[in-house]
Amino acid sequence: MLKKKNQPLKNKAMPALKLNKTYILMAVAVTAAFGILFACKQKTDANGNVILEETMTTGNITLLVDESVKPIVEDVLQVFSSVYPNAHIKQVSSTENEIINALLKDSIKSAVLSRPLTAEEEKHFTERGLVPEVTFFATDALAVIASGTVSDTIITVQEINNVLKGLPSSKIKTLVLDNPNSGTVHYLMQQAGVVKLPSDNVIYRQNSAEVINFVSNNPQTVGIVGVNWIVQPTPQLKKVVENLTVLAVDNVKIDKTEKKYYKPNQSNIGAGFYPFTRKLYVLNYQGRKGLGIGFANYIRATQGQLIILKSGLLPHEIPTREINVRNEL
Repeated sequence: MLKKKNQPLKNKAMPALKLNKTYILMAVAVTAAFGILFACKQKTDANGNVILEETMTTGNITLLVDESVKPIVEDVLQVFSSVYPNAHIKQVSSTENEIINALLKDSIKSAVLSRPLTAEEEKHFTERGLVPEVTFFATDALAVIASGTVSDTIITVQEINNVLKGLPSSKIKTLVLDNPNSGTVHYLMQQAGVVKLPSDNVIYRQNSAEVINFVSNNPQTVGIVGVNWIVQPTPQLKKVVENLTVLAVDNVKIDKTEKKYYKPNQSNIGAGFYPFTRKLYVLNYQGRKGLGIGFANYIRATQGQLIILKSGLLPHEIPTREINVRNEL
């Protein structure tokens, strides 16, 4: 018998294969359509970056910060951003006056200042029914600094006030301040009871870093900066700060008999011994639970307070440590 030649087998799987390809193509098309639709709904900024929906842990905002407390806010923001990677807060350092003007012009909604707004300033918001969120998170101190070559390491509040009032001082030839519009200058003017600073014996730099450098290079001067700049100097300022002297200051409000002098450390700040202290606040005028309030909650919470504790400032609430003791038989 003649054997039939092998006939090619009919591929019964072919129709199924074609069907599967059809479904795949349809799925790809649908996915692409949804992707295009989603992309169209996403908002982007001028640089093409996706603008995230703002919540308390996501979004994009600008935070104006009093330049005198710039280091501590940077520290907290760095940790906050690592915990919440979709929270994009751009920190911009500025003077107190510039920050308040920006708030009143509604060009920003969140800020860090060494004082809350006055009742007159808040009218801009309260008249529109906007309730502010003001978060007190730390107590700061102003450090009085001099060149490391000085032999006299103490100074009185009266000597500083004399210079601010335009009166002669036996200890301060030139007082160096950061900026005439800064929160530091505003605080010192209030302490001295003056509405205008003299042009003699008082000079200004643009920021705290410039004050530190100037005092270091001019032994006859005395400067005043936020203590955080001294406790946690930038890498560029570390060597400079090491060669400075932080002066001890008297406190006539508590020492009525024997005169004592205090350094701006956490113990003296907390006990009320150091005279130049001020409270720090996060101010939010968003009118809703946005990213600014999320940051304020974080800096006030345990993790944020721990960062402040390490910075040389006094936290609003000193975090406690729990120790578990096990009884081993």
